[in-house]
Amino acid sequence: MRHNIGLAVPLAALALLTACGVYAGDTHSCTLIGALVGIRVEVSPELANRVADATLTACWDGTCRKRTLQLQETSPEEPATPGNPVMTTESATAEESPAGRTPQTREPSMPGFAVITDLPSKPIHVTLVFKNKRGATVLNRQISITPQPTYPNGRDCPPEGNQARLTVTEESSLIPR
Repeated sequence: MRHNIGLAVPLAALALLTACGVYAGDTHSCTLIGALVGIRVEVSPELANRVADATLTACWDGTCRKRTLQLQETSPEEPATPGNPVMTTESATAEESPAGRTPQTREPSMPGFAVITDLPSKPIHVTLVFKNKRGATVLNRQISITPQPTYPNGRDCPPEGNQARLTVTEESSLIPR
């Protein structure tokens, strides 16, 4: 009996995935590949190596989302030490504006990516602040950008959320990509 149940679960999951793979009567098959929603920040290695704390604040329509950025990749075995900070992408403890108050949730983390699940596809105002180990500001720049929909399954499939991309040069210039 256990053998039949063990086989039924994977077959049911396969049937569900196959059924969900076609979009709105289209004959083109769309997979269930998703995409992170948020803002990618690429920082020159020279600048990233001087940063101990990095925050990104994105604002639109009177609301702001503040995230901590991880600029350097660390493995799970590496401890958080003053010379090796482990920064995660998470909700801030204090919002930028009263209208921006949302429940605090931990978001997935990856180097240089601020997950913002409700990122719109219209112009937003972004502020980046980088600080060194002593707490001195290394960078404090603002820019307006317009996030774009992502299509991880191709343009024949529905979008999977919005993303924006910024590059921070060694000279501390912000460039939208």
